[in-house]
Parts: sequence; C-alpha cells; structure tokens
Amino acid sequence: MTSGEFRELVKMIKGAYPHRLLSRETAIIWFRHLKDCEYDGVKRRIQAHIRVSPYMPTIAELYEQPVKETTILETMEAWEKEGAIRIEDERGNEWTRPAPPWG
Repeated sequence: MTSGEFRELVKMIKGAYPHRLLSRETAIIWFRHLKDCEYDGVKRRIQAHIRVSPYMPTIAELYEQPVKETTILETMEAWEKEGAIRIEDERGNEWTRPAPPWG
C-alpha cells in the first residue's frame, strides 16, 4: 500500500469516527504495520468494521496477511504426469501386469 492510499483510508476512518482523534504518531505506527497489506483488502475491512462497530478499529482488525503464491497447481500437474508415466511403464512390464482371470 502506498502512503497516498493509506491517507485515503485514514480519511475514511476519521469520517466514520469524527469524535476520535488519530494523532500523527498513531498514524505512523498504523502505516508501519499496514504498509505491506493490500490496499483493497484493508479498505474492505474498514468498511465492514464501520458497519458493525461504534469504536475505531485496531491494527489487528485491519491487518491482512500478504498472500503467498503457491505452486499447488504445478505440483498436481507434475504428479499427474508421473502417474501417467508409471501407468504406461506398468502396462508394458509383464511382471507387473495382472494375471488374466482364466489363467
């Protein structure tokens, strides 16, 4: 999140909770902890919080873990290829082929 995006979020919070003061020091601490979060995710959390709570949110309520990319799809594709190769190998090997039912 950029500092400009963070300022927009602070405006939203100040507008929703005008009776609470958000000091510069507090805003600096918030930004330090929230800067690695996605702007849209934090914005959604603020909007949801405003709808249900008369109290200003905390950093913990707004923090959203950064999304880590996974390689699960690539891993599954590799397993499928390995499985197909293994099946073909077993079909070609007479020792691993099942015996016919009449034999």
